[in-house]
Amino acid sequence: MSEPLLKIDDLTIVFPGGRGALPWHKLPDVRAVQHVSLSIERGETLGLVGESGSGKTTIGRAVLKFIDPVGGTIRLGEFDVSQFGRAVPKPYRKAVQVVFQDPVGSLNPSMLVGEIIGEPLKIHFGMDAATRKQRAEELLEQVGLQRHHLDRYPYEFSGGQRQRIAVARALATEPDLLVLDEPVSALDVSTQSQVINLLERLQRETGAAYLFIAHDLAVVRHVCQRISVMYHSRIVETGPSDLICEEPTHPYTELLIASIPDPDPAVQAAKTVRRRELTLGIAGATGNAPEDGCPFAERCPHAMDVCTTSFPEFVPTIHGGEVACHLHTSGPELNGRPLSEIGAVPN
Repeated sequence: MSEPLLKIDDLTIVFPGGRGALPWHKLPDVRAVQHVSLSIERGETLGLVGESGSGKTTIGRAVLKFIDPVGGTIRLGEFDVSQFGRAVPKPYRKAVQVVFQDPVGSLNPSMLVGEIIGEPLKIHFGMDAATRKQRAEELLEQVGLQRHHLDRYPYEFSGGQRQRIAVARALATEPDLLVLDEPVSALDVSTQSQVINLLERLQRETGAAYLFIAHDLAVVRHVCQRISVMYHSRIVETGPSDLICEEPTHPYTELLIASIPDPDPAVQAAKTVRRRELTLGIAGATGNAPEDGCPFAERCPHAMDVCTTSFPEFVPTIHGGEVACHLHTSGPELNGRPLSEIGAVPN
């Protein structure tokens, strides 16, 4: 088998604690990402999902070399990101591009659309003005806009159109990997579907791989071939999208699925009951992530003593993924099978 395009091994990212209420009081460091490993094949879309504050965007920023990890490695093809100095090689910037959540904040309001898209063409390909304009027109048409839009400013467009411009700019360098950081969460539902369909079509045309970061599991299921579920700095489950959504093997994944609204009142009522069963009244991931133990232990209805003292090893699941949960390592009850197959697990 060929090597994956992106390979992250044992990634750990720590942010220094700030100042407290008193000048001499220093807040503890924040462990934003702990011992995370994942990979993306060429042309594949991997969804990274979890609650706000789980660390998923921090991983994306580390891949883009916006922040430096304290441990672990990131490799993209021939590039070893961990060995980069302060100056990131231009070929790496060309190979990895990003589409941010907010299309308003990610586009320079003082630049014309033609200048926004033409800038990476000049930096990475050295194109002259005429060639840049021609290529920018092609990119705009590729994302569903018109050539005359080159001569407008970002504020003249709707949110969905601005996100299309951001996608066109990201595609200008012909990247191998696109980091999509909540690319549709700031858009209305109808516009979300249009942008998602656009991203899927562009992937078929360009062959680029996507790291799709989101909190909406329903959207991620539609877009991605595989999903990695992240909770409070840790990956807790990875596997094929459809099977993870239909047969979750980690309690937190089941909680995420139970939180997806359903138009059927009976199904929604059942989800509400299940969601209450899976939460113990704790609001969520706040404060610092534990160095040892499962970060979901405080909220998990199946928590055991071992859950608070050690993080579980990853074990294979029956649908071809991996899960980190002591329910699958402490006895024969689950052994990589979906939670739904055995009903309630005694505490």
